[in-house]
Amino acid sequence: MVEFTKQQVETLAAIADTIISPLDEREKSSLYQHHKEDKPLMDTTSSIPPEALANYFEFSGASHIQTIIELFQQLRPDQQEQIQTVLNLLNNSPASILLTGHYKKFINLTRKERQQVLLRWQSPTVLSPLKGLYATFTTLCTHAIYRHPACPAYKVIPHGYEGRDPDCSLHPTNTVDRLPMLTLEEAEKLTRFDTIIVGSGAGGGVTAAELSAAGQSVLVIEKGVYYHESEFQWHEKEGIENLLEAKSLLTSEDSLSQVFCGSTFGGGTTVNWSASLKPQHYVREEWGKKLGLGHFSSPQFSKDLDRVCERIGASTLGIKHNKPNQILIEGCQKLGYPIADVPQNTHGQSHECSWCFYGCRNGIKNGTKVSWLKDAHEKGAQFLDRTQVLSIIIKQGKAVGVECVVRGQKTIKIYSDRVVASCGSMNTPGLLMKSGLKNKNIGRHLRLHPCVFVYGVFDEPIEMYKGSILTTVSNIAENVNGDGYGAKIEVPSGHLGFLSALLPWRGALEHKRNILNYRHFSSMVVLARDKNSVGTVQYNEKGEIIFNYELSKEDRHSLEVGLDRAVTILAAAGAREIHTVQLGVDPFIFKKDEEIRSDHPRFEAWKAKVARYGLPNHGVNSFGSAHQMGSCRLGISPKSSVCKPTGETWEIKNLYVADASLFPTASGVNPMVTIEACALHVSRNIIKSTQPNAHL
Repeated sequence: MVEFTKQQVETLAAIADTIISPLDEREKSSLYQHHKEDKPLMDTTSSIPPEALANYFEFSGASHIQTIIELFQQLRPDQQEQIQTVLNLLNNSPASILLTGHYKKFINLTRKERQQVLLRWQSPTVLSPLKGLYATFTTLCTHAIYRHPACPAYKVIPHGYEGRDPDCSLHPTNTVDRLPMLTLEEAEKLTRFDTIIVGSGAGGGVTAAELSAAGQSVLVIEKGVYYHESEFQWHEKEGIENLLEAKSLLTSEDSLSQVFCGSTFGGGTTVNWSASLKPQHYVREEWGKKLGLGHFSSPQFSKDLDRVCERIGASTLGIKHNKPNQILIEGCQKLGYPIADVPQNTHGQSHECSWCFYGCRNGIKNGTKVSWLKDAHEKGAQFLDRTQVLSIIIKQGKAVGVECVVRGQKTIKIYSDRVVASCGSMNTPGLLMKSGLKNKNIGRHLRLHPCVFVYGVFDEPIEMYKGSILTTVSNIAENVNGDGYGAKIEVPSGHLGFLSALLPWRGALEHKRNILNYRHFSSMVVLARDKNSVGTVQYNEKGEIIFNYELSKEDRHSLEVGLDRAVTILAAAGAREIHTVQLGVDPFIFKKDEEIRSDHPRFEAWKAKVARYGLPNHGVNSFGSAHQMGSCRLGISPKSSVCKPTGETWEIKNLYVADASLFPTASGVNPMVTIEACALHVSRNIIKSTQPNAHL
């Protein structure tokens, strides 16, 4: 962790005060003018407690400077040092002119001057590094403040917003037994296992269950923390810090992409949004026929997919769509677009919880913790959490165990007949590299399902932070060029910390108006199946993740087509305002005397502007991703892949991979079901390899 100097803190506080500023009397007055057609305030200020409203009007981001610094300090040290360099330049009068156009230090500028500086940084005419500064400071400052439970904005949202689910967190639906974790003392006494599995997510959980059921002794090692359902924290800040990789979002080296990556017992299945979709036929045909991996077009893979869905209870029964999902349904139906329910891994139980991406306190979502790992435990598997595997022990070309640090206290070696890497696409390459594997494909071919968000503001309250999360999907843009690549439109969870960071900052007044309208926002996410974007995962000397992702022309086009469809859906569903994440395109607002319709001439002209601007690099705050795939992919040759069709690495015998990094290409759907079906395949091959005269 890098310490910030007093001057750096003062400069960062001035930036935070610029982004979230106290409003002057003229600005306050403009918000009170409810009759204004161009910038309507959806909730009348009379519905907000006067003291809370006055406090928010006077609220400055500088008052939460320590909270902001804490988030900045969760970045890698080299990233922190880059930010400190910028803060130093802003605090130096001669150098500051290069960034601000003023000879004065940034902290000595007026609030109006500081705001003009930040807005100029996101202008289309400035250099990309300045746009990067705009995105870094506006997203991190707002995210740090609005995810914090002490944020004063919570009190100006009518009918309450606590930054958590107040009912489910106190009254869980199901009772879940605690899985036992080995202590350090017990771990020191471990001798040998048939199989050690590194990682407890979708791949690791399934593999543990299958091998344990086959009679093998299995140890599952997880670097994250095991939380019982009763221990999940449903505040944004604690949830992110407890359950995500690096206690935050991972950011690409060019700051253009941000990755949401689970790091806890149960992996991504603990933090995902319950979506349980099978890979579509054209994906299976591509993998099976075009890429020569026949298993994926076989009846056995179909059976594996069915078995996965049965075990995790994937079903559309019990789904109750919240208002944002109803909006997607209504808009698609009016336009004649395809729309479908998304199966949830809930065994048909109603699950109106928009917070379980911070862990399902209700015990309804069947992540690996309460399904496959439970099965593995019943068959004798053992679990070791908070343990970092340093490397796989390799002797005579075979994996024979792992070296690991238990609880951050003691380094030990544990031996086994084989090792399965199930660390996920951002970490499995690192484990293979640290273990001495040299295959050039390790860490390459990273796929992310890059996303952009779209928001509608409605006259009536939506409260997108309530109810079920992702329960619908539209495939209207999934096959843009007729080759199985395009984008899907889904409904994400929309909590205040993420909304504040994803919406482009267009000035302090506009920012506070959006926050006051938060209850009326509804979100959609456009998720592309990336075809030929260039993604890589690497690591610094401390083992911290460094990833690069260059969005290709084709994949950018997929997102742009999906964006066009999404804004059209919002208009058809009756959105008064429509916000994209394009920095160079202002939100569209239907006037009070205008009929809200998707073919309105003024709206059509705005859509043309959206299309012309597109999604250029640094033209959006960032591209998001919750799905990472392909960084140790399967293939038919070590020249183009890391693993054999069986899941075993080409280089080392008895070293297997079982997670999304195996995917030959992007799955095009939320990947959990596909990962688990792949893990069944890998497990079957491991079991076969132990049989007499096995030849795999």
